[in-house]
Formats: sequence, C-alpha cells, structure tokens
Amino acid sequence: MQVILLEKMQKLGNLGDEVNVKAGFGRNFLVPKGKALPANKRNREVFEGRRADLEAAAAKLLGAAEQRQQKLVAAGEVNVMANAGIEGKLFGSVGASDIADALNAQGAEIDRNEVRLPTGPLRHTGEYNIDVQLHSDVIVTVKVNISSEAQLQAQAEAAEADKARAAALEEQEAIAKAQEEA
Repeated sequence: MQVILLEKMQKLGNLGDEVNVKAGFGRNFLVPKGKALPANKRNREVFEGRRADLEAAAAKLLGAAEQRQQKLVAAGEVNVMANAGIEGKLFGSVGASDIADALNAQGAEIDRNEVRLPTGPLRHTGEYNIDVQLHSDVIVTVKVNISSEAQLQAQAEAAEADKARAAALEEQEAIAKAQEEA
C-alpha cells in the first residue's frame, strides 16, 4: 500500500515521502492516527495544500522536544531503589514506567513510551545507559543506577568490617611497638 507520510516516521521516511507499507499497517495504524494518507491523486493535492501547515507543526514539535531535552539533561543521573538479593538479582524488574517516574520526579517531562529498553526490563542492579527518544531526531542517553537496600547494607557492613580490621591492625602494631620498646 502506498501512503504519503504526514510526519517524520523513524525507519519509514520524512514528511511528504511516498512509501510502500504493508496494507494492515497503513490501514490500521498510519491512516487512522493521522500519520499518513493513502497515496492517490486527490490526496496528493490535499497534502500539497497542507504542506506548509504540516511543516510548521513538525518544526514546533521539534522545538518542544529540544526544550524537553534541556530539562532531561538538567535532571542528570537517576537512582532507582529496588528489592534485590545480595548478589544483585532483582525481585521483579525495573521497567520503562519506573525509569520515567524517577526522571519526572527530578524535573524531566517524559512519558514511559519514550524510554527505550531494547533488551527488555532491567533485572540486575548496576549502572545502565538508557536512551530516551523525545522525537525522531532527539534522543538523549541517561545514566540509570539501580541499587537495593540489601546491597547497600552489605556494602556498609563490608566498609565497617574494613574499618574494624584497620583498627585491629593499628592496635596490634601499637602493642608490638610497645613490646619492642620495653
């Protein structure tokens, strides 16, 4: 099915391009959502009449996405707390909605469907670089740190044990020094 795109679509084309898509995709998604028109002589004329308005609307959307990009960059790195075992495997997962909620709490304005998780939900603690696609031309990479209370507690206990070991070592050295002097 030949369609005329009314907006830029990633992996399809730009505004005004005539592309060949599968009939179901064109008939059930592109045309009803107002993203394309079936390519015929009448619709080509209608499109050319609306072209200036569509290009202005596309520029406005791009400008709004760039403003949201500034807010997203200002939000910076995101920390997400989740329940996990000591070894770092989550009891459940961290999905796009969890990341979007954390970013929105820090002042960004994004929707969960703008968060790109190509391998699916995150199931382990650690640092991840996640892409947020605000527009087909505006993609921002955000660092997401996933940690758990059990893991933080284990790290605190390990740090405390290291301090105790260091204190015991200093005490042993002081005793040995005192014995040498006597």
